[in-house]
Amino acid sequence: MKSKQDIWLSKMLDGCTFDDFGILEGRGVAESRKQILARLQTKFSTNINLNIPLVSANMDTITRARMAIAHAKKGGIGIIDRFLTIEDQCEKVAEVKRHENFVITEPYSILPSGTVAEARDIMRKNKVGGLVVIKENGKLVGILTDRDIRFCRDDISVKNRMTNKGRLITAGFNINLEQAKQLLDKHRLEKLPLVDENFKLKGLITSQDLENLERYPLANKDKKGQLVVGAAIGVTGDYLERAQELLKAGVDVLVIDIAHGYSEQGERALKSCRKRFPDAELVVGNVASGESVSRLQSLGANGVKVGIGPGSACMTRYYTNIAPPQGGAVYNCARVAKVPIGGDGGIRRDGHIFLCLLLGADWVMIGGRYAGTDETPGRVIDKSSGKKVKTFRGMASREAMVEKFRAELSENPYEDSARISPEGKEDEVEYKGSVVPIIDDMMGHLTSSISYMGATSLKEAKEMFMANPKKYLKKLSLAAQKESWDR
Repeated sequence: MKSKQDIWLSKMLDGCTFDDFGILEGRGVAESRKQILARLQTKFSTNINLNIPLVSANMDTITRARMAIAHAKKGGIGIIDRFLTIEDQCEKVAEVKRHENFVITEPYSILPSGTVAEARDIMRKNKVGGLVVIKENGKLVGILTDRDIRFCRDDISVKNRMTNKGRLITAGFNINLEQAKQLLDKHRLEKLPLVDENFKLKGLITSQDLENLERYPLANKDKKGQLVVGAAIGVTGDYLERAQELLKAGVDVLVIDIAHGYSEQGERALKSCRKRFPDAELVVGNVASGESVSRLQSLGANGVKVGIGPGSACMTRYYTNIAPPQGGAVYNCARVAKVPIGGDGGIRRDGHIFLCLLLGADWVMIGGRYAGTDETPGRVIDKSSGKKVKTFRGMASREAMVEKFRAELSENPYEDSARISPEGKEDEVEYKGSVVPIIDDMMGHLTSSISYMGATSLKEAKEMFMANPKKYLKKLSLAAQKESWDR
C-alpha cells in the first residue's frame, strides 16, 4: 500500500522533471563541506561501490581509458563504450586496471637476452617507464628503465644495460604500505621488486602508485588495489564473446547497453549473460518505468540505467515523441528498485545531480557536460576563428552508428548505418581542459546542497527527503523558474 508521502510525491512529479522544482533549506549542521565530501558513498550496482555518485557515460566521444582512470581516481567509475573491436575494448580495460596498484602482481617484463629495441617497444605500447628483467623460470635478474636505454643502440642486449640483481633493493610480498614507503624513501627508489625466498618475482611496487594513494584518497579501487572500471556490451552479434573477453581482461561490471531496455531483445541478452556468466556484475539500460525495473531485476540485473531521451545529444524524443520526463522516471523506477539505479541524462547543471539523487537515483551518468575535456577521445581542433573544439555525438547519431558497425566488423558500415533512422546528433563543443576541475565543482556543489538541506551525508539527505518530501520539495511557477535558472 502506498504511503501518503508516496501518493503526494507521485502527483507532484507527474509530467515533471528537474527544472520544475527547487529544494527548500533546512537548518545547517555540517561543520564543513569537506566533511560531507567523505560521506558521498553509494553503489553503482549490487556489488560495485562508489565513493562519489558520478559515472562517465559509455559514449565513444566520452569514455575510453583516460576518462575511466580520471573518474575512478576521483571516486566514481567510467564505462568504456562498445563501439570498439573486442580486442581494443579489452586493451582499454587492461590499461585502467594496470594504471594504479599498491602491488602490481604481473609487471611488464623482458628476458635478459632481449634487445633494447624490444624493450622500447614494450615500454611504448604499454606506456610504462621500466621493465623487470626475469629468466624463463621467473627469477628476477634485474630492472631496466627508460633512463638506462635513452641514448643507446637498438641492437644492444638488455643484460648489458639493466641494473643487475646484485645492485637491486627488493622486499618480500607480505610488505605493508608503510614499510614500502620507508624503503622507497631510504634508498630513493622508483621501483621496488617483490620476490620470494628463491628470488622469483612476485610483484612490483612503484613510487608513483604510492603517491597516487595519498593524492587521491577517494579513489575507487577493487580488492587488489586496482581502479574500478566498467564496459558496455550490446544485445546482438558478438555480445557474449565480448562479455567473456572483457571479464578475462578484468572488467568489474558489464553494462548491457540498449536504447530500449524493456524489450524482448534486452531481456534475452540479460538472460543469456546471466546464464553464461552467473557471477558477473550486470547493469542494464535504458528504461523509464517501474514496471521495466521490476522485470529486469527479476531476470538478474545488478543495476538499472534510467533515462529515455533526456541526454543533450539524444534526439529520440524529438523524432519519436517517446518522452518520459526524467524526474518522474527516476522516482517511479526507484520506488520498486531492489538494486541500485542511475539517472542517465537530463543533468544540465550541477543542481540537477542533487535532485536526481533525492528522487531515488543511486548515481548519475554524465556525458555531454564532460564533452570537450582532455580525457575524452579525439584531438583538439583549432578553428580558423581561433576557437578550440572537440567532437561530441550521441550514440544514436549516424556517425556513431558507422563506428558501431565497424567495431562489429561489418563489410560495409556506411551502408548498414544508412538503413537506420538516427536518433542522435553530432556537434563540435568548446575545448574545456581537464575533466578533474569539472568533477571537483560538481561534488563541491553537491556537498553544498547537502549542507543547505541540513544533512551531513548523502545517505542522510536522501532519508530526510523521503521521510518528509513536502518539507523540502517545492514546485516552481514559470516566474520562479526564470528567477532561479535564467543566468
